[in-house]
Amino acid sequence: MHTATTAETPPENPHPPPVPPHRRRILTATLVAAAAAGLLAYGLTRGDDDPAPPERHTPTTPVTYTVHGTGTAHLTYLGNNPKGTTVLPDAELPWTTTVDVPRSKNATLTVVLPANGTNATCTLTINGHHRQRATATGPHGRATCTTELDRQADRSAQR
Repeated sequence: MHTATTAETPPENPHPPPVPPHRRRILTATLVAAAAAGLLAYGLTRGDDDPAPPERHTPTTPVTYTVHGTGTAHLTYLGNNPKGTTVLPDAELPWTTTVDVPRSKNATLTVVLPANGTNATCTLTINGHHRQRATATGPHGRATCTTELDRQADRSAQR
């Protein structure tokens, strides 16, 4: 007679086998690389949605630079220019311009005559008031007109 035997199925292991150490390192490295790639992609695709920092207002004073003379001259002057000074290598004389100069700077105009120069006079005018005058004479003659603006602006406001 044949007797039937029932095979017992082993109970399922509630704890899976541990991950070998080399696989744990690979898994950790993969997760770190994925996180870094995600941060990089976010940084590259984010764009410039951040508002620009507010511009700081720099107080300025209008300054009129004038050069009287004939021919040409090399002029350098300070204005509200990101580069600081403006250079005009062959300015036709007479010449004049009005620019806003930061009050923390000195208003400055330099005149250099060419080799055939005779004479040229520079003047600075602030708020309609004459502040400085200088004359360049002869070949390669030089003149510089300069004045401080902080005090000039304060004096003009008191008048």
